[in-house]
Amino acid sequence: MGMVGCFCALEDEDLQAIISVPRRIHLLWSDSIPKRRQPSWLARLFGAKLRPEPEEDPWQLSQPVVDADVDKAWHGIHFLLTGTEGGGEGPLAFMIHGGEDIKEEIGYGYPRGFTSQEVKEIAAALSVIDVDQLYEQANPADFARHGIYPEVWKDEPKEDCIGYVTDYLKELQKFVSDIATSNRAMIVYLA
Repeated sequence: MGMVGCFCALEDEDLQAIISVPRRIHLLWSDSIPKRRQPSWLARLFGAKLRPEPEEDPWQLSQPVVDADVDKAWHGIHFLLTGTEGGGEGPLAFMIHGGEDIKEEIGYGYPRGFTSQEVKEIAAALSVIDVDQLYEQANPADFARHGIYPEVWKDEPKEDCIGYVTDYLKELQKFVSDIATSNRAMIVYLA
């Protein structure tokens, strides 16, 4: 399956509600928050205590979310935008850095939330990126040397491997621009 870069557009108040009660992030994809497992009878025999059931959370999203993903191109996009495999600062490093951690692990680590204002900054930074120029300048050997996921750079022609990354970058530019125009927040995570 692999690691997929995922994005979710939502309202600022919904993002803040999720940050304040991180388990609410599960409501983006299901009808209920998962319940904590109780210790088995054997665990209780050895001293584990029953936990009280969590209270029902009446919170609901104020508006439907809009999801997008960049498949496995997320790391290549980060590399194209920042020139680093895991570093970078500012709005163009949003694939890996920035925003506020949502302290509920999903997929591969904590998702990160960006306010609508931060999304506007990301959209502005992305809007001046010439994706075709990035494609021309990109060298698959650089991606391979830096260990950029999904590590297909030696096996595929440039139009396939780098083209895969830049095609998704174009889609991501549009998605971020659309949610910035709609004044929405964004959650970024790896699934």
